[in-house]
Amino acid sequence: MKKILALVMSLFLLSCSAFAQDQPVLPAVSQPNITSTNFISKIFNFLGDNQRTSLTGNWGGARDRLSEQGIDIVSSYTIDLLTNDVGGLREHRFQYDSSLGLDINVNLEKTSNLTGLQFHLSGLWREGKNLSADIGNRFPPSSIFGSEQVRLYNLYLEQAMFNNRVSLKAGRLGAGDDFAQSPLYWIFLTNSIDGCPISLPINFFFTVYPTATWGARLKVSPVSAFTWKGAIYHQDSGVGRNAAHGADFTWRRNKGILFIQELSFLPNQYEGASGLPGNYKLGLFYSTGRFKDYYQDENGNSYAETGLDQKRRYGNYGMYLHADQMLYREPGTSDQGFTPFFVLCLQPAKVNELPFFIDAALTYKGLIPGRDNDVTGLGFAYGRWSRQLNKYQNDSGKTPQKYEIVLETTYKIAINKWLYFQPDIQYIMNANGGNKNVDDALVTGARIGATF
Repeated sequence: MKKILALVMSLFLLSCSAFAQDQPVLPAVSQPNITSTNFISKIFNFLGDNQRTSLTGNWGGARDRLSEQGIDIVSSYTIDLLTNDVGGLREHRFQYDSSLGLDINVNLEKTSNLTGLQFHLSGLWREGKNLSADIGNRFPPSSIFGSEQVRLYNLYLEQAMFNNRVSLKAGRLGAGDDFAQSPLYWIFLTNSIDGCPISLPINFFFTVYPTATWGARLKVSPVSAFTWKGAIYHQDSGVGRNAAHGADFTWRRNKGILFIQELSFLPNQYEGASGLPGNYKLGLFYSTGRFKDYYQDENGNSYAETGLDQKRRYGNYGMYLHADQMLYREPGTSDQGFTPFFVLCLQPAKVNELPFFIDAALTYKGLIPGRDNDVTGLGFAYGRWSRQLNKYQNDSGKTPQKYEIVLETTYKIAINKWLYFQPDIQYIMNANGGNKNVDDALVTGARIGATF
């Protein structure tokens, strides 16, 4: 908490100095006494400045000069403040977690005349605790929990070709940056929606922020309405351990490879389109790794009854569907209006904890008149545990895990272009599949985010 307070004080000092740089220096004799009223007024004026796109501004012009030379630097800070008001293992518990990210992109076409080539580097610093430890559920209420440390994330080169219709990137990548993702997911706080459908990283080593692994991704957009992406990723989960801080570059050949592809239909996404935009995606994937059967032993019997080792199965596969479609657009705007989405993920029950998962949401940008950049969201997530796992749990005398449901309502208030405040309510039903015999949980709180 001391570090959080220190960060808040640092942001306060930065904001004061940034405001001061924009004001003329007056002679000492003409400066009025500082009162609490004009001090608060200055703070509100600073927060209400919609010309500034980041807290730290243009760095005296240095930011623009760096961008002209091909170097763009972006940093953002997010903090979740959540309380388990009712239900769960322990009621009235407050937890916070935070994530400070840094992204550096170098346009090598500008710096070295290498046409279409870019270099990207990113890292983060996370702190905090998981409120799920107090609730006893499987789907964390905060999507920024995990890997509480200083950590390297992406490190890759990306080459654009044929007038940006083809791009290839290779290096240290997160699969969730290119597959099973949508900006609409970012509206929510629950990790069951935000980021990617949570069943994928639960079931197998599907890399999502803040863990990356060696990989290569090819993207082809022959026409504006269709995009195909294909990629391969190393399947060594050991690179994600905290002790490595994201810097384990070892390639262990016996860990397997993930092959994944996604076909997207993107109606009305081209410039000047008059129709309502949509996104429809089908993803297919196959991992060559080895996986333990949730029920059978080496002879095909219940390993709970025989005591033998679980059967090893080679390969894991699955598919996901995503659909979002704007159904109403406010007149005279490009992106304000009503957009629902739906996601379905399927994988075999023999080797996957959550073989059936869906999430869906209703979103609206600019719902309240005069608040054009605010976003409202109502989300739903449902995960069904493997019936093979249920059979093992029955044989071993454990309570079978059935399903978990998360309902979330949230409202993202855009204070300005670099700062937002987001009140949030979540209701968690049948925590951890119902095997812990705890009451449904009500979680309230907020997210605060800033771009530096």
